[in-house]
Amino acid sequence: MMSRSLARYLALATVVLLPLYYFRFDLMGLPTNFIEVLIGLLLVLTLISYRRVSLPNAWPIGLILAGVVLASFFALDQRVAFGIVKGWFVIPIIYYACLTTIFSSDQRQVFVKPVLINLTVVSLYAIGQYFGLIGLLAHQLPEAQQYLDQGRAVGFFESPNFLAMYLVPPTLVTGGYLALTRNFRLLAWLIIPLVAIALSQSQAGLLALGAGIVWLMLWGSSKSSVPSRATLIGVAVGAVAVLLVLWKWADDPARWLIWQKSWQMIKDQPILGIGPGQFQANFLLLGDLGGQFATTLPYALHPHNLFLNVYLSTGLLGLIGSVWFLAGLGKEFFRNTARSPLAIAAASALVAVLVHGLFDSTIFKNDLAIIFWLLVFLIGNSYKEGNADRA
Repeated sequence: MMSRSLARYLALATVVLLPLYYFRFDLMGLPTNFIEVLIGLLLVLTLISYRRVSLPNAWPIGLILAGVVLASFFALDQRVAFGIVKGWFVIPIIYYACLTTIFSSDQRQVFVKPVLINLTVVSLYAIGQYFGLIGLLAHQLPEAQQYLDQGRAVGFFESPNFLAMYLVPPTLVTGGYLALTRNFRLLAWLIIPLVAIALSQSQAGLLALGAGIVWLMLWGSSKSSVPSRATLIGVAVGAVAVLLVLWKWADDPARWLIWQKSWQMIKDQPILGIGPGQFQANFLLLGDLGGQFATTLPYALHPHNLFLNVYLSTGLLGLIGSVWFLAGLGKEFFRNTARSPLAIAAASALVAVLVHGLFDSTIFKNDLAIIFWLLVFLIGNSYKEGNADRA
């Protein structure tokens, strides 16, 4: 059917065009962006072609959505909160559901080249901007200019950390898959994003990249579903490295103050949380405007920790749903002894997202959320049933 082919091409095009979510406008009075419109069209095409959408792990995902919606009803700024629910939760999950409906398990590798194209374009843009060949965009001023003046690449984004959070997972997905399948001709293209990541000088990004590479080395050569001694040693070494970085960054007064106030918010609202996009407003209510608090306030846009952000943004329900979801995804990966190279590569990218998430909010953004759910799609196998007739 023509609609099925269009749905496939649109799903792949969404990956290539992902940075265009910065193209924002109103549609019938509602704020939206280019990528949200593409995913809306994809949903329509999917329903026309398949009469339904399939959503694996629906129960934990339902808990996450219920938690974030409930928290948003009690947020200080409900307009901001529900806008984030749409852009960071509902739209990416719709995209995930469409992918699981359209593509069978043996078709996932078609995403490698679109991801590589996106990765190359974004990296070249960041490198060109770093060397003064490309100017800043309107949404980047004035924050990004300060980072460029410090000699750090920012790309399409507002900070070097956002650039690293965007580039590291796709680099591991494409690099891991191409390395495991020995496609060294295309693998050479990964030099470009690695240069861009290095120019960002994001310590958390480099740590996350290293964690993903260790995962690839350990599981890429493993023939067993049971972790080997080398695997356990590698995990232990990686854990020690993360703890050392945590110890170093805990000495940062600003980060430490943000984490302290995050725990205070959790103690104040242990069930509902504070809602998405509400951290800085709540942070302002918990201190005066003098001393360390005043210097930290501009950086307190979020808790600088993915797991604290999940709890605060989605409440206890969302936290339970997130733990349930990740545990199920991990169980599925370790249980499946016939892991595909793409599943191993995508899992390494997810490991990087979680490691970087110790120091930043690695999925709380329109593009990062879509990358996260794309990784989940590439790892998961629970959507195999019923897809055999898909073309």
